[in-house]
Amino acid sequence: MKELLDEISDSVKNLYHEVLDPVETRFAFEKRPSDGEVAGGPLVLIVGNHSSGKSTFLNYMLGEPIQKTGMAPTDDGFTILRYSEKREERDGMAIVTNPELPFSSLADLGENFLSHFRMKLLPINFLKEVTLIDTPGMIDAPDKESSRGYDFAKAVRWFADRADVVLVFFDPDRPGTTAESLTILTESLSGLDHKLLVVMNKMDAFRSMRDFARCYGTLCWNLGKVIRKKDIPQIYTTFVPVEGASESVLPLDDFEVAREELITEIRRAPIRRVDNMITHVAQHANRLRMHAQITDHARTLLTSFRGKLWIGLIALLAVGLLVSFFYFRNESWMTAIGIVALTAAVGVGGFFGIRYLVRQREEQILDDLDSVFEEIYRRELVVQNRPEDLLLRWSKVKPITIRTIRKLGLLSIPSLRSKELNGLNRTLNESVPELRARLHRTLEARTPKSATEKGIIQ
Repeated sequence: MKELLDEISDSVKNLYHEVLDPVETRFAFEKRPSDGEVAGGPLVLIVGNHSSGKSTFLNYMLGEPIQKTGMAPTDDGFTILRYSEKREERDGMAIVTNPELPFSSLADLGENFLSHFRMKLLPINFLKEVTLIDTPGMIDAPDKESSRGYDFAKAVRWFADRADVVLVFFDPDRPGTTAESLTILTESLSGLDHKLLVVMNKMDAFRSMRDFARCYGTLCWNLGKVIRKKDIPQIYTTFVPVEGASESVLPLDDFEVAREELITEIRRAPIRRVDNMITHVAQHANRLRMHAQITDHARTLLTSFRGKLWIGLIALLAVGLLVSFFYFRNESWMTAIGIVALTAAVGVGGFFGIRYLVRQREEQILDDLDSVFEEIYRRELVVQNRPEDLLLRWSKVKPITIRTIRKLGLLSIPSLRSKELNGLNRTLNESVPELRARLHRTLEARTPKSATEKGIIQ
């Protein structure tokens, strides 16, 4: 899998460098993932309420007491657990200033965040497969900034966007009811349902089946309110065996199976990583193409409007000059000079008038950018089986397009070259499908048929 990851990573980087980056630069689009992020290994993000057993689960997987555990919040920072032959710990500033690590943009979250950010390098074989990210336990806090000193939700979103698997832990005492957990689910993890693995932990703590049923139902109810889909993600009901814990009154066999299934899903992060890399380059290319096409069309509309105004003004000036020439030939000098002066005044006034009208027209185009989108994508909106996907993509691109136009001005934005558009189309219609086919061919060659039938490969 490491060879496949490196191979597809190189292909994705080539697509960014050779096809997408030039268009992204010319049209001032949002930055794509850095080469370090593309080449980085699989990431697993772990979030959850405090005392939900996140750290205990991590220690169980790694086979060592790496993270502190306890009933009260024991860790108020983000911790990256990464493989190294030498055991070492680094602070936030050392992490974000290391060009070999894909975390440089976290510096934007400020010094308060960096003081709560660390990396533990550990010689543990499990970490050869994936890099784990532990997070502070979520709490009941009325204000997300006053309680932590940095934007916790934004930090979680940064990691969640780049993670290949996101584990969300809940426990019987707080099945999704803390203020921060609701904020994280509705804001930081919005649109990332395909990455989520919901974990209802500490099943051995229930004193009766009735308590379990009530707590499970509460969690499903809370998830249903924040995940706007017909089906909520699968909930892994499990526990971690702790020495000295009281014996559970519930049968634990199924919960132990769920724990092993959960760990198996975490071990599948490298496969998800490859698939996510391909998905990311496809999403970026789709959004970039939409941004470039709409910006280019809006520029064409404004250029055409300006051209018509200039043609009208030039025609008016030409008429004035012809009339003045007529009077000159008839030796009506004063009349001719008056017409020339009037023509010059019309020219100056027309110049400033055109500038004003062009600015007004640019604002009108910006205010009605949805019409530009509908004009360009009229056929796709009718033909596609899921036009809502196209509309969702536009909702994400539109703010970027508006910001670019306001900052640069439509007339300063270059035209979209056919070579650039063809490159984007080839990326989406040929290169991305070929990368996906390569991934699935490799997986089919390495995985027994029985595993595929059981749904291990999806």
